[in-house]
Amino acid sequence: MKIEIRSDSIHLSGYVNAVERRSAVLPQRVCRSAPGDFVEVIRSGTFAESLKRNPDVALRFNHDRTIAESVELREDNIGLHAEATISDMEIVNAARANKLTGWSFGFTSPRDEWSEPDDKGIYTRSISGLDLVEVSILTKRPAYPATSVEVRDGNATEYEYRHAEEENEVEDSTETEINTNNVRQAELDLIRLGGIIYES
Repeated sequence: MKIEIRSDSIHLSGYVNAVERRSAVLPQRVCRSAPGDFVEVIRSGTFAESLKRNPDVALRFNHDRTIAESVELREDNIGLHAEATISDMEIVNAARANKLTGWSFGFTSPRDEWSEPDDKGIYTRSISGLDLVEVSILTKRPAYPATSVEVRDGNATEYEYRHAEEENEVEDSTETEINTNNVRQAELDLIRLGGIIYES
């Protein structure tokens, strides 16, 4: 995740998930239909298909609080890319304190296939369809991916959550603003003292 800290907001960009790449081994408990521990591969085009059906995906903080009703999302040849400008001061302050740990996403209704286990007993789950429900900015690194089940009107919906495996890159542009202000103040002080400033 690239984090650009501004005076009253932050701009975030980066990959939420890479397509056609095997995940770390996930425990069986994170997916009710899993026959055992597994690795997961989200197929190319899966996110694009979901975004075409529903482009308005919520941006949340730690999967709890909705920050914005939508975030700029697109799938390219690498994976699901997200970009957002956030002025929520709790998140801005977390970024300033270097506490943002990355992206996560939640999805439902996966269209998947399971392979036979490898020689270590690890299955491979290939996901070729899903409904992207939300993208979250995290301040905590989950120990493992999570699952929750929500029941409405007698129908159970399983929500699955995954986090990005990407390092953060922080750029603090407030330092540039402060330095520019300090230079301007020094120029004004020099003029008051009778100095001359030559501009090129």
